[in-house]
Amino acid sequence: MTDSGVSGTPPTPLDHLARALRSRASVPSGQDDPAAILWTDPGAEWGGLLPEALARIPELLALGEYAPAHRTGPAIWLRCVVDGTIDVPGLPADAIPILYLPGVERGQLRAGEECPGDLRPLVELMYRGVLWHRPNGREWTVAAFLRSPKGGSGLDIASNRGTHAALLGALDQVALTPVERLRGRRLDATDFNRMAGVELSRDILRWMGDPKRTRFRLNENRWNAFRTECRSELGFDPETEADVSAGALLGGGEGRWADVWARFVEAPHAFPGVPEVLARSRPAGELALDREPWPDLNAEDEEAVRSELAGLPELSHADASRALARLEGTHGHRRDWVWARLGRSPLATTLEPLARLAESVRIAIGGATPDGAAEAYADRGWPADASAREALALAPPEHEGTISAAVHHLLAPWLDDSARAFQSAVDRQPLPSAGDQPAVTAGEDECIVFVDGLRYELGRRLAERLETRGCAAAVDHRWAATPTVTATAKPAVTPVAGEIAGEWLGADFRPSMKDSGRPARAVDLRDTMEERGYQILGSGILDIPLSAGARGWLETGEIDRHGHHHGAAAFARLVEDELDRLADRIAGLLDAGWRYVRVVTDHGWLLLPGGLPLVKLPTHLTRSKWARCAVVSAGSTPDAPLHPWHWNPEEHFATPPGIACFSTRDEYAHGGLSIQECLIPDIRVERTAVARLTVQLRSLSWHRLRCNVAVRVRGAPAASGPPPLSADLRLDTPAGESVASSPKPIDADGLASLVLADDRHEDADLVLVVTDADGRVLAQQPTRKGENA
Repeated sequence: MTDSGVSGTPPTPLDHLARALRSRASVPSGQDDPAAILWTDPGAEWGGLLPEALARIPELLALGEYAPAHRTGPAIWLRCVVDGTIDVPGLPADAIPILYLPGVERGQLRAGEECPGDLRPLVELMYRGVLWHRPNGREWTVAAFLRSPKGGSGLDIASNRGTHAALLGALDQVALTPVERLRGRRLDATDFNRMAGVELSRDILRWMGDPKRTRFRLNENRWNAFRTECRSELGFDPETEADVSAGALLGGGEGRWADVWARFVEAPHAFPGVPEVLARSRPAGELALDREPWPDLNAEDEEAVRSELAGLPELSHADASRALARLEGTHGHRRDWVWARLGRSPLATTLEPLARLAESVRIAIGGATPDGAAEAYADRGWPADASAREALALAPPEHEGTISAAVHHLLAPWLDDSARAFQSAVDRQPLPSAGDQPAVTAGEDECIVFVDGLRYELGRRLAERLETRGCAAAVDHRWAATPTVTATAKPAVTPVAGEIAGEWLGADFRPSMKDSGRPARAVDLRDTMEERGYQILGSGILDIPLSAGARGWLETGEIDRHGHHHGAAAFARLVEDELDRLADRIAGLLDAGWRYVRVVTDHGWLLLPGGLPLVKLPTHLTRSKWARCAVVSAGSTPDAPLHPWHWNPEEHFATPPGIACFSTRDEYAHGGLSIQECLIPDIRVERTAVARLTVQLRSLSWHRLRCNVAVRVRGAPAASGPPPLSADLRLDTPAGESVASSPKPIDADGLASLVLADDRHEDADLVLVVTDADGRVLAQQPTRKGENA
């Protein structure tokens, strides 16, 4: 799951807390929204975070002294605010109030004499509102929430009194630290004590960004200690000097200020006010030998890049390519600057794929035969299309027109020259007709995944994503059926292609089923596959193979639909997310029990921002005219190349020359003859040897303090015997503190027996984990002493 903080900044534990509290407002359809969310805190552990929480969560109210301006007050005041009889300035009208109740446990909020008198106005809210609590019904303690991987921050925090006390003392600092900086290590008292004290680099950056708030957050002792360290280490006094003086010293980067700069670069989103200070701080009239620290100079460089990119269409193709190589050499290093991480160098970022595009399109893709062209495209051509699409995906909205024009200028001649060369090769040697290529079939335990419009370069990018998910993906290629429209091309990559024929070329380019004569539509194709023993998959609910040696078929993906419904830049951005979803779905099939997945598609496409060129084909000469292909009327002789239909070479269709269109100047189109439309990927996917190893929990049982475990291991090579695995009991999360007397190896029968180190954790939330020799968690099971599974 991907978290995000405010305005795209890295998430903090406080962001997670706000999200978790607000999630309690969600109710099933048909139920009334809760009147309030009650946050009980018997130990008042969360109190140290209250000022920051009130600032971050505008719908938060707190039980305490009557101070409406600070959104605190007694129970009767809270009840009146919830009921709408008292207005609180700044309280969102459309948000459900969250009531923080320090020192209150939920058991106190019951009708009757047990409820303290000062809390009785809140009792009725127990029925109209909802409680924020852990899945087991207990109140969320600070440590439990920060450790929780579900809803919390998933931190690895030591379990001892010293660490707990230090955590509460540093809670306001912990809550504002990006979670990514807290994960990946065991946090203990030393870490939290350091966070609670003065950390010079952090605090001076916070002061620069917001002097008044930082001064307010530091108590008198910490403020005085901070001033002393600033004077001693930085030669600067925040009490008497201006923020721009600190900015000038930070930009200079001398002495200890170099450490402060390093801290800013490490986590710039944590110090949002610093860039503005630096922009005001650069000493006037001085030659900046190092441009990196100054955001105004970076902005000047961005404007210089924008100006040159805007002028690219006025240059020759060769000069434009050279200009981009020069821009990349001058500005590419700015991608490593802190301003790129803050999103202030979008054009320096976009230069990387633009420079790759400029290099890739110097020579058109050619070949004496279609296979020769395919070899050249697979070797060096597809990166040009990938680079163009990636540049469009990175283009910020304010510069989208400039980037699109640059891509068009670089890409269009290369696309057209390559298409004309390919069309000449096809004239000499036609592409395969029905039955000329090996059929697309599935072997035992294999699922075919059909993705409409997965052109070759996307297939290569999809394979890269799959490899990061523990898969081995071998990319081969085949030729699409022509014309490269779904009606013609999809049936050719189904396991029932041999049961399809084409007598005459209809206006919709669709062949027919041999037995019935019905058009080969998607439903007929699936029905025929099912009759031939293929398992048809759908929503993902039944992705598992339903029999030994099963053969599957799944249609998924929205690439072609996005292409036809969005402009080039928007489509390019959507494709990146689509590839991630496809990789996840394919990896999920392997996890569900399929041994192999074969990914196929029907056709590719051309993508050119600004639109493909237009050629005229009189409508009266055609029975059907699509963007890149047309069915010619009987007896007509249009001035357009004619090519044989895949399903019946005696029937012909017309295509425009090069990359032109017959109809509107589409930015996305297919149906014609170009290497991008006709060369399609054929990808075989399986789990790598390491990833195929799976561990399944068979049973878990407790006898007093002893936990007995039985597991089943699958995927281990028989010759090497069972792999070395260990079982352990950990506190709260799979990464939590081990509370077993010692981890135990899983024996050859898949058995292990663990003992709790002592009885302190008898009532604790535990997790049984099974790990490999490298410490990776291969299986996990939440448990508590006495609970069997």
